[in-house]
Amino acid sequence: YSQTSAKNLFSPQRKYMKKRLFCLVALLSVISLKMRAQDADSDTLKSREIAPVTITATRYESEKNKTPFAITVLGKNRLQTAQQQLTVHDALAVIPGVFVQNPDNFSQDLRISVRGFGARAAFGIRGVRIITDGIPESTPDGQADVDNLDAGIMRQMQVIRGAAAGLYGNGAGGVIYFQTDEPSAQPYAEVQASVGSFGFQRYQAKTGFEVGKMGVFFSLAHHSTEGYRDHATMSQTILNTKLKFNFNEKTRLSVLLNLGNSPWADDAGGLTQEQVTANRRQARPQNVQFGAGESVEQGRVGVVFNSKISEKQNIQARVFTTFRNFSNKLPVNSSGLVEFERLFGGGGVQYELKTALLKRPYRTQIGFDIDRQRDYRQRFNNVNGVKGTQVLEQNEKFQSIGAYWLHEWQLFQQNKSELLFTASTRFDKVKLSADDKFLSDGNQSGSIPLSKFSPLAGLVFKMNNSISTYVNFSSNFETPTLNELSSNPSNTGGFNADLNPQKALSYEWGVKTQVAQKLSFDAALFLIDLKDEFVSYQLTQFPGRTFFRNAGKSQRKGIELGTAFSPRSDVTFYANYTYSDFKYQDFQQGAVNYKGNRQAGIPQNMAYFEGRWEHKSGFTGIAQVRYVGEMFANDANTFKNTAYTVAILRGSYRATFKQWAIEPFAGVNNLFDAQYNSNVQINAAANRFYEPASGRYIYGGVKVGFMSQTRVIPNFGMARIYTKF
Repeated sequence: YSQTSAKNLFSPQRKYMKKRLFCLVALLSVISLKMRAQDADSDTLKSREIAPVTITATRYESEKNKTPFAITVLGKNRLQTAQQQLTVHDALAVIPGVFVQNPDNFSQDLRISVRGFGARAAFGIRGVRIITDGIPESTPDGQADVDNLDAGIMRQMQVIRGAAAGLYGNGAGGVIYFQTDEPSAQPYAEVQASVGSFGFQRYQAKTGFEVGKMGVFFSLAHHSTEGYRDHATMSQTILNTKLKFNFNEKTRLSVLLNLGNSPWADDAGGLTQEQVTANRRQARPQNVQFGAGESVEQGRVGVVFNSKISEKQNIQARVFTTFRNFSNKLPVNSSGLVEFERLFGGGGVQYELKTALLKRPYRTQIGFDIDRQRDYRQRFNNVNGVKGTQVLEQNEKFQSIGAYWLHEWQLFQQNKSELLFTASTRFDKVKLSADDKFLSDGNQSGSIPLSKFSPLAGLVFKMNNSISTYVNFSSNFETPTLNELSSNPSNTGGFNADLNPQKALSYEWGVKTQVAQKLSFDAALFLIDLKDEFVSYQLTQFPGRTFFRNAGKSQRKGIELGTAFSPRSDVTFYANYTYSDFKYQDFQQGAVNYKGNRQAGIPQNMAYFEGRWEHKSGFTGIAQVRYVGEMFANDANTFKNTAYTVAILRGSYRATFKQWAIEPFAGVNNLFDAQYNSNVQINAAANRFYEPASGRYIYGGVKVGFMSQTRVIPNFGMARIYTKF
């Protein structure tokens, strides 16, 4: 699979793209306007994003205003309507306290940070726990990649903004919990096709139905793009299957299958400011020379069992295994080609009991997680894109055993007022090891044991049904990932012995308001003290490779504000603001002291506004404006990434007749063609910090769906669909 064949196979000629897109959207719009919507229920078209919801990311089900955490929940309406669905970037970018970079470089994946956790990532996601339908996407060592997640099947996303090691252990500086589409009692099928600027194409088919006590959901998606910059081609196919067995009203079993294949994703690389000014669409010449990019295959099987033993007792168990085959070419000769075969998996059990303590309502949950990861890693020299001499071979292992005990106790209740105490105690025992197989440069085998106790405590005072306030305290820890440890500045095998785990203490106060379904407002103030914070950097002798070191002490202070207002049933406005004051307190590098400097890669100010009009006729119009303030590109604070504002306009029209629905949609990203950088490589060598974002980006497509009016019923072991026309 070559870069040239990718462009020829998956991309139309750019000079015809705008014309083809315009004709497609215009034709579909004319067809849709001539169709009569016969059974459109206006309630299904109204935005319900500010209605009260149940939270599950906290491990126990609870109402949002009864949890001592800053939590944001997005429903299917905001995750899928008129979205490009190439990545989950568009969904995450609307959440206060969450900063997302790198949506255009599919070789490096999204860089997601929550209150600064994860900002150091050279590729993928660090320090933030990613979970899908109860199964971890994050490896035990705290690394996650979302290139196998299909944004077109996301029905809900819950984000805990804050340290959650007391709930999930290592690397839980925040939690992103995805829930995907479900089987349906009413059988349905849906196909979707969309195209856009820079050779973008996406196709998806999905279906859901029930056969007796078994539910089935299936989705297959393929997308590809040439990219805005040179050397930025990408192609990917994702398959998802969900089987749900409802043994009875109290017991169910879910089997989850995910397969992702990205045969190649090119890496255009970082540029200096002078290169960006000269030609922002160019790739770094060395990235082209060495064929920089990655190839990934990943698969996962997970099983989740849930049984409600009684009205007061519930038990849940999970088991999963994931493989990931990865090949990455870096723009450098020495150790410039990396390959690893990763296998990780594990399981866990949690038991919940609802009872009374001192005559007050009390519930407790006890559980454990066992996870194991094995990376077989090899490095070779990169001879202008061709595999050269082997320079590293080792087996790396990460083993983790965690036990936790959660409590929720109602201390006080009078009329509509409540005082709730929440606590968690978690103990993790971790072991990292490297078995060096490449002995010509010596034996660098070794292991690192670690044990950590992570307490969490919070109080929630619910004043009435509309207002609640909370405080919390949590301890957080984060080990280096196996990849970070194996990135050894000495260019030998084994682990970087100078890299220590990161520790943090977090304090938070917040308020949540909910006035019917008209208005909601959330505010959170936090303070985080960190020791040995991870900081990424590059070396001039190894351009393109990223290494890591510890900063002595750091402190993060911030404010997060978010509101939603619905003046009428079909109109909703969203707005949020984030202030981040993240500074080093003790960080000495040689003769240079970075004390008082701002943390690189995090803007001090961010703001977001969104207006949605969802008319009962089936038309939806969405306008978004995102502001990102300036941020530093290096620890010395001598290079900046300038502030930018991006506007997005999206719309769709859904028409239905009998059991069919057709929904053409279109959107314009970066409406005013702002020139900005979508990614900043922190402390990059030779000042190559910047990865330019795409200019004005137009896309459009159509979604066609069918829903049966009757259920799928079994017949002699087979299934037949009875449909009324």
